[in-house]
Amino acid sequence: MAHILYTVASDHNGNLIKAFDAEKGNSFYCPLCKSELILRKSGKTGKGSKRSHFAHRALTPNCTPESALHYSFKHLLAQKIVTHLETNSPLSFSWNCKFCDSPHGGNLLKKISTVKIEHNLTVCQPDIALLDQNEKVFAAIEIVVTHKPEPKVVQFYKENGIILIQIKLTSDKDIDDLDNKIAVPDVVEFCFSPKCTTCHNFQQKTLMTIIDGSCWNCDSTMKVAAISSSSCGMMRGGSNNIKPSDFKEEEIAFANAHGAFIKMVYSKTTKRRYNANCCGQCGSFTGDHFLFREFISPAGFGELPSQTIEFGFHCSHCEELEFEGRE
Repeated sequence: MAHILYTVASDHNGNLIKAFDAEKGNSFYCPLCKSELILRKSGKTGKGSKRSHFAHRALTPNCTPESALHYSFKHLLAQKIVTHLETNSPLSFSWNCKFCDSPHGGNLLKKISTVKIEHNLTVCQPDIALLDQNEKVFAAIEIVVTHKPEPKVVQFYKENGIILIQIKLTSDKDIDDLDNKIAVPDVVEFCFSPKCTTCHNFQQKTLMTIIDGSCWNCDSTMKVAAISSSSCGMMRGGSNNIKPSDFKEEEIAFANAHGAFIKMVYSKTTKRRYNANCCGQCGSFTGDHFLFREFISPAGFGELPSQTIEFGFHCSHCEELEFEGRE
């Protein structure tokens, strides 16, 4: 972690003020330990000049720059959120979802009516709690400087339907970047996808790709279908692509309705029957191995035209457990 300076102080009214905006001759106090601070502001700019900051007139035990950074950022962010609520202004934020690997975004304050600092939830006290109109905690913002939320706290948020937002700080400069830090948080434990009715984890979008290629036998135009996930998690069959041999009935019907021709075939090589993409002209089929080599891989490199269509949701967590149980 970079060297952290005290860049925020309290004035005689208890208001937080940044060193850059402070003026010499006034009284300043540590927002954490309340002892007197000295403003160090040279007025010089450019390379080698030290940033404006405060220093304790006398060393105070247990008051660290990391703790002061945590305290200052937390209170300044809470003030910003309160201002947005009072002026009925949206506070946009976005994140790349770790559950479905898709970008999400929206108004953080859409359902929020109250902001509380260190709100007591018995099990934990989130740095900033965002409450809805029913005084229920809708989201918890944790400011992370040296310690991440404990696993039991993360689990508590999950079990109680509280959205966990983490903002990681590494320098006192993060205070000046507060707007961007809340606009793009480091961690958001939420997804717009529905939850699995079995394990209650967020599901992932199922994406069906229809690829335009040619039949290996008669060279006729041939559309084939494969399914992939919008997340990087394991899928049915233990890979990131579901081949027609693992398609469900509704998936086969959907693929065929979009130009593919999937039916049950018999493979002399593997000596088994399974569903495969077939040529509508000569009936020749493309097995799982050739499907990837001749269609999926070329489409991935843009060598074959294709279209990807959203087709419901699936739970990679349950599918991974199912796959492990078959091994």
